[in-house]
Amino acid sequence: MSKIDKNPTYMREIELRYKKHRVKSDAPVNEPLTNPQKVYELFSDLQNDAKEKLITISLDAKLKLLCFEIIAIGSVNSIYTRPIEAIRAAIPLNPYGIIIVHNHPSGDPTPSIEDEKFTSNLLINTTSLGLTFYDHIIIGHDSYFSFTEEGIMERLVSELINK
Repeated sequence: MSKIDKNPTYMREIELRYKKHRVKSDAPVNEPLTNPQKVYELFSDLQNDAKEKLITISLDAKLKLLCFEIIAIGSVNSIYTRPIEAIRAAIPLNPYGIIIVHNHPSGDPTPSIEDEKFTSNLLINTTSLGLTFYDHIIIGHDSYFSFTEEGIMERLVSELINK
């Protein structure tokens, strides 16, 4: 006779849902999205948000946008998330690479020390997974800061290699 388990075991199932997001008609969604200016144009509305938001953009092998996901919403001057949470959104899509975007409600897109630490930690994690981390872009008032354009991504990669 089989014994009936009075404490059932539960498994977690992940369900992917896609939500349409209207963008400007001239948005560059059907071409490679590695130019920080194009990313800024696509997500420039973040400059109007009163709280920081962190977004992961997933790219296919031709560097075209697969999708994006809002990973975290913070406060007026900070946001907390772990690097794995930024990657988690991309993994089910099997992307070639990612771009991280977040806003500074103050309007000044200059990265903080925490922004650079987060980028460095995320670079370590994406590298170990074989995922290309193209850029971290911070959106301010009518401006942006690109870690790639400013040479910070290159420096962080170099530091990672020399460890």
